[in-house]
Amino acid sequence: EIDHIPFVAPLTKLARTAEATADIPGLVDEALHAALEPPSGPTFLDFPMDQVFMEASVDADSAGSLPDPTALPGADGGALDRAAELLRGAERPVVMAGTGLYWAHGENALRALCEELQIPVFLNGLARGCVAADHPMFFSRARGAGLKGADVALVVGVPMDFRLGFGGSFGEETQLIVVGSTAPKRDHPREVAAELYGSVAGTLDALRSAGGPDRSAWVKELRAVENEKRAAEQDDLTDNRSPLHPMRVYGELAQVLDRNAVVIGDGGDFVSFAGRMIETYEPGCWMDPGPYGCLGAGPGAALAAKISHPERQVCLLLGDGAFGFSGLEFDTFVRHGIPVVGVMGNNGIWALEKHPME
Repeated sequence: EIDHIPFVAPLTKLARTAEATADIPGLVDEALHAALEPPSGPTFLDFPMDQVFMEASVDADSAGSLPDPTALPGADGGALDRAAELLRGAERPVVMAGTGLYWAHGENALRALCEELQIPVFLNGLARGCVAADHPMFFSRARGAGLKGADVALVVGVPMDFRLGFGGSFGEETQLIVVGSTAPKRDHPREVAAELYGSVAGTLDALRSAGGPDRSAWVKELRAVENEKRAAEQDDLTDNRSPLHPMRVYGELAQVLDRNAVVIGDGGDFVSFAGRMIETYEPGCWMDPGPYGCLGAGPGAALAAKISHPERQVCLLLGDGAFGFSGLEFDTFVRHGIPVVGVMGNNGIWALEKHPME
């Protein structure tokens, strides 16, 4: 009943109010297009109650289209040559890719690049699964050693925000090549050697011709770090302490999740553990609260995933704070066959008493 637009307009790419019920379909099309158009970002639609409870005719043939990220023009040729030269001479290259890779549909191009040029890959955000967790070039536990030890890093579709220490996660001598669909609005927090903006898939395909020396020793070095850190986790994964440690919960969950299961994380610390422990093998199989850490969005995402993929497992991971936003909807999850894992604290105790689960 209030005017929401002034509150959300500074944070969104588009913010509109439906003035009539018939306007809603067109507004949804417009909002979806704006959200996915590079740079991707949130949009907001306000549906006043009187408009929602009215009816209007819809022209099914007037549905809007979504932007095609692969149709973007290629990156600047001079910058591409510079990047290829750096990559060609790199003995310890890495790829750090994030959500922008997923929205750009660049997963196949990235996989081909890392296979042909022997480049270790680290992923965060929605990019998880764009290179399968059991791919020989995928690493997660060795990220600190990989980013600090790299001589060249391809930073693909991920901002150098706090998750990458504002660029400090890379070594001081690491040469950075930034790849994205469009240039960022703000300057990079540290100097970069090359910037490649345009079709992400096209840019990655073009870089495959760079070649380079044999990097098997670098890959082997990082794999040793990866294996050592994974071995150190085994005690926590099988720990019988009571109450259960999150690591034990995820150790058990990993044994029952399908390879193409969609996992939705909603919470803080609990989801941070999930980000470490849940393995993802396909694009679009992982969603977390993102860099803003917004709690309470998980149930809607989980229901949408189940409606989109009714034949697949969909698992919602909730911390106790996130559960407090949507605990009264617990029956809805059960009816849709969505398991809820990891509710903790007082909210979780209430849920388990009201809905006993084995």
